[in-house]
Amino acid sequence: MSKEVGIKEYKIMYWFIVLFPLLIYPWGIDPYYTTTKANYLYLFVLGYWLFIFFRKKQRTLIPEKGEKTPFALLIIFLCLIEISTAFSNYTYTSVHGTIDRKEGLITFFSYCSMFLFSYRLLDIRKVTKLISGAAIVSAIVSIYAILQHYSLDFLPRNSAMRNYSGTYTFFDNPNFFGSYLVLSFLISLTVYLTVNKKNVNIFYFLTLCLTFIALLFSNTRSAYLGIFCGTVFLTVFVVYKRKHLWKRWSLLAVSLLLIAVIINFSEKGHYFNRASTILSESYQVVTNQSTGYEGSSRLFIWKKSLPLVKDFFWIGSGPDTFEFIFPATPEERQIYLGDANIIVDKAHNEYLQIAVTLGTPALLVYLLFVFSILSKAFQAVKRAADKEKVILLGLISVVIGYLIQAFFNISTVPVAPIFWALLGITLAKSESLLRKNTLPFTHIEKSISA
Repeated sequence: MSKEVGIKEYKIMYWFIVLFPLLIYPWGIDPYYTTTKANYLYLFVLGYWLFIFFRKKQRTLIPEKGEKTPFALLIIFLCLIEISTAFSNYTYTSVHGTIDRKEGLITFFSYCSMFLFSYRLLDIRKVTKLISGAAIVSAIVSIYAILQHYSLDFLPRNSAMRNYSGTYTFFDNPNFFGSYLVLSFLISLTVYLTVNKKNVNIFYFLTLCLTFIALLFSNTRSAYLGIFCGTVFLTVFVVYKRKHLWKRWSLLAVSLLLIAVIINFSEKGHYFNRASTILSESYQVVTNQSTGYEGSSRLFIWKKSLPLVKDFFWIGSGPDTFEFIFPATPEERQIYLGDANIIVDKAHNEYLQIAVTLGTPALLVYLLFVFSILSKAFQAVKRAADKEKVILLGLISVVIGYLIQAFFNISTVPVAPIFWALLGITLAKSESLLRKNTLPFTHIEKSISA
């Protein structure tokens, strides 16, 4: 965080990130939370930019010399989105997004702003406080998910979900909820590993149990996979090397396993069967026995979408315009998707979605941007003290978990701003640790040379 940034900027950003999952407007004829969250996001970003310009703090957003690679990649990515929008045949949608998804140019600008604000304006010394707040909110969301699973939810549903038996809470779709749970579970897990006070530790243990139950009820296999990979990462790089965490880790692992067994038994084996299809369907694809129905017909969507990468290679079709160019016939939609008139507005793979709608160069820049942040984070891990190292490894696990689930899922307004903010926090934390551990050596070198 820049020295010019005050406590007000920090508090505003802190509360928005922490409370964003709960920012809804459940009233009206047909409440749809994606639209509501998009409006909250736009208002926040606009207000924050006005605040920055009014206080003349624009320069605080520019990184220090030698730390500008991710910043430069972010600017290039945003410029490529603007070019894609300018040359799209669907200009209005490219700017504003579709009515249900809202992922046009304005939203991408908001995502980039969230990254920049969290990277440059948050007090990085209080990262633990922020992720602790996010973990507490995830407990609230998870409790509501459990209520919803048993039809005890008390907020009005939109017309598309009134008879739906799945769990989606404040995210409009179980898949969107699942991608949020990847972030919240791994954040809570990081806090659980770093907190030493017994009462506080018990609270985060219960939070993880609640989040895990919500995860099962979401039925989102991509989230299962993302959390599994993130948890394995933490097990190998954090728990395995610290014997004092083994007891805590074992207690959590056994508890989650018991919860899974009990819930699976009560639901007649549904969840274990659901999870096992990850392996069985992967085997079908690898052995060339695929039918197109794999991954809830995702394989069919991917096969139809891949030729579009070549057709829209350089600048894409425009942000959020996938539904206008998806080439499946009504007959194919009926066979694979169960409805000849169904609208396929996303590729159900975030990377394929970017390649088709924004162009392959934009996808490459986005991947370079994310990997540049992870590279800095791994460099910082080598120099960090133990607790700082665990926190940073936890943030890395969150990013890895999200990137893995994104291979089977899509970017959405209710979740993506949190992910972009966490990217900014990860980079800020990494650079802070690198500076902290580099300055003394620089001073010594100067003294020796003198």
